[in-house]
Amino acid sequence: MELKEQVAYLRGLIEGQQFQGEKEEVLWTQLLNICDLISMEIENLRDDHEELNEYVEAIDEDLGYLEEQYYPLEDEESGENEQAIEG
Repeated sequence: MELKEQVAYLRGLIEGQQFQGEKEEVLWTQLLNICDLISMEIENLRDDHEELNEYVEAIDEDLGYLEEQYYPLEDEESGENEQAIEG
C-alpha cells in the first residue's frame, strides 16, 4: 500500500472513533493533516527525483555521443603525429 493510501486508511479508522473530549479529536485531526502533508511532499519529491533522473540519463547519453564523436579524432591525430615523427 502506498503511503497516501495508508494515511487515508488511518484517517478512516480515526474518524470512526468516538473521542471522550474535543482536545483528543483535534489532536488526531492535526496529526492526520500533518501525515497528509508529509505524504504529498514525499510524492512530490519522488516525482522530482524521477524527472531529474531522466534528465541525467539524457545528459549521459548526449555525453556518450560526444565522446564517440570527438575522442576517436584525438586518437587518430595522435597516431598521425607518431607516424610523422617516426617517418
